[in-house]
Amino acid sequence: MNNDHSSQSVIHDGWDEYKNRKIYQKRGKIGIWRSIGFGTFSFFSISMQGLVGAWLLFFYTTFCGLSAGQGATIFLIGRVADAIASLFMGNISDNIYKYKLGRKYGRRHIFILAAIPSVLIPITLWVAGMSYWYYLITYLVTTILMSVLQIPWETLPNEMTKDFNERTYLSTTRMVIAGLGGMLTQFIPALLFKFYPKTSPKPYFLMQVIFSVATVFLIWICYKTTWEHFVTKAEAERLDAESKAENGSSHGIKAELKNYFSTFKIKTFRIHMGIYLSSYFASILFSTVFVYYIVYVLGKSTSTSGFLQSLSIVSIPVTIIAGIVITKVSYRAMDLFGYSLILISAIMWGLIAMFRPEHIMVYLTIGMVLYEIGLYILYFTPWNAFPFIPDLDTLVTGKNRSGLFASVMVFINQISQGLAGVVAGYLLDFAGFKQSAAGAIAQPHSAILMITLIMSVGVGGFILLAMFFASRFHLSKKSFKVLSTELVRLQKGGSMKDVDPHTKAVCEDLTGVKYDSITYWKKNDQ
Repeated sequence: MNNDHSSQSVIHDGWDEYKNRKIYQKRGKIGIWRSIGFGTFSFFSISMQGLVGAWLLFFYTTFCGLSAGQGATIFLIGRVADAIASLFMGNISDNIYKYKLGRKYGRRHIFILAAIPSVLIPITLWVAGMSYWYYLITYLVTTILMSVLQIPWETLPNEMTKDFNERTYLSTTRMVIAGLGGMLTQFIPALLFKFYPKTSPKPYFLMQVIFSVATVFLIWICYKTTWEHFVTKAEAERLDAESKAENGSSHGIKAELKNYFSTFKIKTFRIHMGIYLSSYFASILFSTVFVYYIVYVLGKSTSTSGFLQSLSIVSIPVTIIAGIVITKVSYRAMDLFGYSLILISAIMWGLIAMFRPEHIMVYLTIGMVLYEIGLYILYFTPWNAFPFIPDLDTLVTGKNRSGLFASVMVFINQISQGLAGVVAGYLLDFAGFKQSAAGAIAQPHSAILMITLIMSVGVGGFILLAMFFASRFHLSKKSFKVLSTELVRLQKGGSMKDVDPHTKAVCEDLTGVKYDSITYWKKNDQ
């Protein structure tokens, strides 16, 4: 009954009002200012994920009376809940055009608006001396909101332009801004730590207030400077008919799960997720344990940790260069280069802990620079490649399911981050780590050894796995152009019988689906 009502609202209610609206209908040139406007939303996730990844577990074990295992449990519960919510969010965003709010503000921009007040919620994370349940609830609410509201924004490059270079421009600018934000999540805390004793929780609270307030204004800029594709009445009728034909009367959880799993039918997406899962797992292991490595293994201060992680400033030139280079080389080559640098740094962390060389800060700085260069290549390539993957699916299904793909990608991200945090936390507990004010209690040798192993063997091992997947990733500017040209030809009514052998081979390699088995476009041959 509800589905029939939704369908009728799509076809009849409010379309005249929608059709006459000018909001987001204007298309502007995608230049530097437009790209910056799009990229400012990066601070939405940075204001939570960057600070959480670097400092929250340390905050829990230092100022909240929690063990590393309890902190890891909070991460696991939050990430699992977040991952489940994220799966549904893409489908909600894709289909909210069926309702008046979605037609008025857009399938994506309505959630960008909702993100503006939500970014203040992470401030509740950084209150010291509360109960376990307080930290669990605040983390649950924060992490779910931060992820599900980001998913619609992730689809904007796919909706704003189909041009490879313009999408690369948007993604590159986004990553430059994300890199700047990542640097600030380390540099600002490092400054605040200098004004407070190491036993004070105040700098952690203040750093979140600074980022949250600034992000409110940045998200508004993104809302005003980007656009999206509004579903027309004719498109709505077609989508509704196709959905009924595909799912029949099934609209429950089983049908939704089938929809999500169908994304893995695309070969490039499967490999992409392998790269994403393993590389992000490595990066979360690193960010979770690095402050422990500096404070407890090497005997340095939290301010030193903040300074070293603020070397992520190299992300700005690295991302700009990567945005230029990626139009000349493949994602595969870019990934393998970046991961090699992270692997070298992982080896360095183990050697530094073992030999404690003179001028240790020089070696730490070199290792950190290598890591940060590799890390921002790790960040750059998955999100630069992602906007092109829904087009591979469109060739197979005839649909634009970018929101669905974004949901699955965020789901994998949340599972990766949750598992990495749990692995790190429980390994520390297993090794006998003792919670205390920063550096106030000497840790047992087993805990020192475990921290070192996570930093070297753990991070290095998952990077090797990411390199394995990256070596099998064939999407590039050249291959996408071939597939995109074929997709446009079919969308214009071209016959599948007229495909040339090279194009057919490229399409099959990228999608993992036999060209002749694609049924959607066979209507053009009738």
